[in-house]
Amino acid sequence: MNKSTLTRKLFNTVAVTLLVSCLLSFLYMIRSVETSVNDYKLAQGFILWVLVYALYAGTVILIYANLVSLLIELLRNKFNLNSFTYIILHGLVGALTGGVVSKSALVALCIAGIAILYAFIDYWQMTQEDESRSIKYILLVSILPILCSAIYFASISEPLPPFTEKDAIASAIDDHSITSKFPHKIGTVDSEEKGYHITRETRAKKIKRNTYSVKFIEKWHKDGEKGEHRISYEITRNSLTLYSISGEEPPYYNE
Repeated sequence: MNKSTLTRKLFNTVAVTLLVSCLLSFLYMIRSVETSVNDYKLAQGFILWVLVYALYAGTVILIYANLVSLLIELLRNKFNLNSFTYIILHGLVGALTGGVVSKSALVALCIAGIAILYAFIDYWQMTQEDESRSIKYILLVSILPILCSAIYFASISEPLPPFTEKDAIASAIDDHSITSKFPHKIGTVDSEEKGYHITRETRAKKIKRNTYSVKFIEKWHKDGEKGEHRISYEITRNSLTLYSISGEEPPYYNE
């Protein structure tokens, strides 16, 4: 087995992995579009699933499929098999493997189809005189469907709605912490707790595009005792950062 054969098998692995991953990801995303309520960032989702499928499919093709293909290629060279036999043998081994592993005729047919695709690309590359040019064609054919699909999903994706101060406040309020007692919108609320008169205030201010400062201010007094506690967050659509904490801890939380 020479360097040329290894190079050919490697690029065939890349090409088939990308094509198969593109198809599986495309079908998954189409199904997702039909069942999802919010169709945001579909192109990013498509690319992510291409990578996920490529990780699994690529591993199987790199190790198992290449080993089988090398054995079939040895038979081809020894017995001078024609192109049809060479390709069909790949399909038969693929169908047998899929059937044994999954016990499913559909899976067996799918794996047979992938094996035939691999064999077709492999045999076509063997017949080309200019190896570097054939590799470029293979990579182009395997990458182009991914680019076209990504553009398609980007075109049908819904634009993200504006990130508002209401969204920022909702992100900062945790139902399992003391922030749940604060107003869920800009404003104040008064309450009595363990003899303390408490005023809780929620503030929100836009810092820059899609970034807000949200502050929770808690004031209390009782029999001349009074205090104040402040918590400040910096919030974006995808992150929440504790910016500062100041003041005394409210005494009624520990009583």
